[in-house]
Amino acid sequence: MPPGAILSLDLRTTIPLVIPPAFASGDGQATALEGCVQLLTANSPAFINRLGNPQAVTGALAPVSDPRGISLNNAFGRPWFANAPAGLHGAGGESVVDPDGQPFAGAPHKAAGGVFAGTLANRQTQQVPGALTHGAVGNALLGKSPDGSGRAVFAVALADGSLVQVHVEHGVDGLAPAGTIGSLDDAEYVSGNTPAVTRVGMAFNWVPDRILYVTDPVHHAVAVLTLVDDGSIFRLQLVLHLVNTDLNVPVDVAPAVPEIANPGFASNTTLAGGSDLYVANRGNGTIVRLRQDGTVVAVRQVAVPGLGPLGADRLNGIAVSPDATRLWVTVSGALPEFPHADDIIVELPAFGAPVVSRN
Repeated sequence: MPPGAILSLDLRTTIPLVIPPAFASGDGQATALEGCVQLLTANSPAFINRLGNPQAVTGALAPVSDPRGISLNNAFGRPWFANAPAGLHGAGGESVVDPDGQPFAGAPHKAAGGVFAGTLANRQTQQVPGALTHGAVGNALLGKSPDGSGRAVFAVALADGSLVQVHVEHGVDGLAPAGTIGSLDDAEYVSGNTPAVTRVGMAFNWVPDRILYVTDPVHHAVAVLTLVDDGSIFRLQLVLHLVNTDLNVPVDVAPAVPEIANPGFASNTTLAGGSDLYVANRGNGTIVRLRQDGTVVAVRQVAVPGLGPLGADRLNGIAVSPDATRLWVTVSGALPEFPHADDIIVELPAFGAPVVSRN
């Protein structure tokens, strides 16, 4: 399987963190730069699924292999990862680990453990057809299952434009058919056989209505999926699309104000009630702040010291600090002053919020 690793970075430092080239080259967790960088989990023997779930049919798999999305499930205390180990066309995976990065010990789904892959972890009697049959390119927490079990459920976007839902105990059901968002096979190509887009962003609004926002880089849009439930699983009620000339190959979305308080929904992919959205455009290096009705609040061009304004095919992801004051964006390619670095993460100020006067 292709490599994969999840790093935990302490960004309180005032100087650039330059990850050592040989960092975590051995097996197991590692730290560097006085603890400012830590390896949480990786595709290596120390993290394979069977260590926490010896009976799992996916026991030989690690939790990350070519990871494309992270949803930090603060409500239930575990991080989840969307993976495309066989590329866009092959079987994908959605995985969960313990908070310390170790395999999910005693996972409630005995066959999957903490790694749901391909058709191996479908619900025994599916209520909506669907499986992880294509690369998983994004994920988001939906909260507790409507079945009353209290178990976490995640939505996962696949490269063919479909979505599935993963119940941590009962496994995978479908959620939305192929073509709900544009297939990443149809994304524009930069050069040769390297696709310009390899992932999508997802964010969930839980109150007052359950709405899942998914970027559609192929159609320069954000899909708006209204969800309901039947007392057992989530079901798709309506699909709309936010289309605006300020959206240009949108590859990621994040809550302008993330949900941090509610014990059933807190995560980096959950919107606080009424929150705007930040949308990262890979097509032109801009970030758009949108209201949930699609109204554009503000647009900012990302500029990096030493690099200048970002052009096309550089911006790749976005996250928001819990206090909603800072943004972090991932940027493809190196900075001139760090020619041996493959990619960078840049901290930016939040923008577009209404000004509040205090007397």
